[in-house]
Amino acid sequence: MQKLETTITSLTKRGEQLVAMRAAAQDALDEATKARQAALLSGDLNDQRALDNLRGAVDMTTSSVTALDDALAVLAQEKVEAERQLAAEHDRIDRAMAADKLAMQVAAIEAALPNFLEQSSVLADALSAISHWHFEASQIAGFVQNTRGQVEIAANFALAELRTMPDAIRHGRQAMPPLMPSTALVSAAAEPTPEMQTVFMLRSAWFRDAHEQRKFAGQYEDAIMPIGTACRALDQRIAVDVTDPRRAQLRGVRGGDFSPQAADVIDLDTVEEPKNAAPVEPDRVLRDAAFTVIDRSADARTIQIEVPRL
Repeated sequence: MQKLETTITSLTKRGEQLVAMRAAAQDALDEATKARQAALLSGDLNDQRALDNLRGAVDMTTSSVTALDDALAVLAQEKVEAERQLAAEHDRIDRAMAADKLAMQVAAIEAALPNFLEQSSVLADALSAISHWHFEASQIAGFVQNTRGQVEIAANFALAELRTMPDAIRHGRQAMPPLMPSTALVSAAAEPTPEMQTVFMLRSAWFRDAHEQRKFAGQYEDAIMPIGTACRALDQRIAVDVTDPRRAQLRGVRGGDFSPQAADVIDLDTVEEPKNAAPVEPDRVLRDAAFTVIDRSADARTIQIEVPRL
């Protein structure tokens, strides 16, 4: 393969040299053609020797251009063939590696299958020994026995096909198996995005965003934060909902004049929640509804009535 790469590099360099020579030959041909045309149009037509020299110059430069064109065509074919051989060599190496990998995987399956079948039988026998009085054991034993039989039958068909695949891949009769997708990308794509909430800050505070990055929220400014952090800020009266009337009056009054390192700046990730405190509903409509708690104890529902005696 290294020899082919060297050949392609050499052919590419030679091609660049021939292209430069061809450009120079074309310039010479153009000059010779112009000189002969000028002689025929305004020169001495009786000077046959001069006319012959001009014609010879045109013929010679034309021959040079033609020869260089032929050489470039042959060189291009040789380069295409070398690149084809290099691609075939890469494909051969890739197929050999894929075939060897699959052969090892099939060998691992063949080595593990007898142990699985044997241990399945051992487990089924152990469960069957107590299945006459233990219902769950009886169910598990039946499941293991059925599964063992299905696996054994399916493996006979699958392994017969798998054993022939490495040789087919190696000789180009079958496509190479695709690469297994990255589990890291799959898990990252499946990770849910935390819910966010916008609150109006009554005090400056630090918090962590959805990507665990520390963010600073200035006093009397809106802040977007994870809903759990927002609820904690509402609980501690560090922030209020964006529908609170104080937002219309106070928003932006500090004009961005904040000191994130000031002693009164709160860290929402370390602040303790009040014990035995009723949770604060982030929805202002529900908070302002002022629901009344009804006493549903037995004493509250006991009444006395007078019944006339008959």
